[in-house]
Amino acid sequence: MKGKLLKIRDLSKSVPENNVEKRNKSKENKRSSWNNNYNNKNGNKVILKNINLDIYEKKTLGLIGPTGSGKTSLLRLINMLDKPSSGKIFYKGEDLYKNKYNLKIRRKIAMVFQKPIVFKGTVFDNVYYGLKIRNIKKEESKEDIGKILEKVGLKGYENQKASTLSGGEIQRVALARALIIKPKILLLDEPTANLDPKSTEKIEKIIEDIQKTEDITIIMATHNLIQGQRLCDKIAIINKSILQVGTTEEIFRKPKNKFVAEFVGMKNIEKGLVTSDKGLSSINTNQINILSSRASNQGKETYIGIRPEDITVNKEKIDTKNNLNQFKGKILGYKDNGALVDLKIDIGKIFSVYLTKKSFLDLEVNIGSDMWIGFKAEDVHLFDID
Repeated sequence: MKGKLLKIRDLSKSVPENNVEKRNKSKENKRSSWNNNYNNKNGNKVILKNINLDIYEKKTLGLIGPTGSGKTSLLRLINMLDKPSSGKIFYKGEDLYKNKYNLKIRRKIAMVFQKPIVFKGTVFDNVYYGLKIRNIKKEESKEDIGKILEKVGLKGYENQKASTLSGGEIQRVALARALIIKPKILLLDEPTANLDPKSTEKIEKIIEDIQKTEDITIIMATHNLIQGQRLCDKIAIINKSILQVGTTEEIFRKPKNKFVAEFVGMKNIEKGLVTSDKGLSSINTNQINILSSRASNQGKETYIGIRPEDITVNKEKIDTKNNLNQFKGKILGYKDNGALVDLKIDIGKIFSVYLTKKSFLDLEVNIGSDMWIGFKAEDVHLFDID
């Protein structure tokens, strides 16, 4: 494993509420006694809370979470554009915020924003800017800038006015502007969020090329889980706090809590009580008992989750040792999603089941038809109550 480059410990960020937020909160409090967990004891709005992360050299970490989860705020703190309310960030053991402005480390970091701006002048002028403030002469830069523009697919654009570029081209100029300074850390904030599919493909190929050829650590914020799966060595699910870190396979298959499970697309999530833990965990959800091969403690409340694609559907009960969980139900409805059909089956709980269109047609069923569903004990995931 590569060496640890960044160490983030107990990092938090809160800001004063603006007047609109205060008014909205006041109205909400009149309607409900619900306590806003995203405000601290001083009444400030919590942006990030107790962030702990280790980030390794020449690896790509994906910060993945919904809008407003704190992804951009964390990138801005790493880039020293903002200061944390508490906690520390260390670059190779050196505290980023020990001094008022750590220029030495700051110049090792480059950030590409979700909506980058271009400066007046040509594409060449824009890419040259980072070198200019480092007192590198323009003549000495031409060869390097040419190579970087070729890398991002903008060879021959040197003399074009930057203001005439398309959105995808501007994003590539911003990448070139970041790469020309040879950063050790590249921060990407939703790099394809506002782009068409063709431009998105180009940007992703550039990121893949950087990973293969450059000595750069990438931290990429995105709400796109599939993109994170394609481009990142590890992903961190964030929602104010870091909820889980791991490979995409680990997080898809072993979500630690309900938020992560729902965010990665797990369905059929139910709350239950573990009534037995001998060999198999037996979970009572009030309406049904479900068996899981995953260990849990008797008497403990837990969430269960079963992926729709892990559930089989039959007209009759199947006598098999594999599907220890079998329940009779009734089809409430279905939705044709193209390649897959999403069946809703009431077994005392409403379960979502994915079938291929061919399998669905072969069953010859309709709304109201009686069906049996089955799933393996090993496909029943258990995760903690939040």
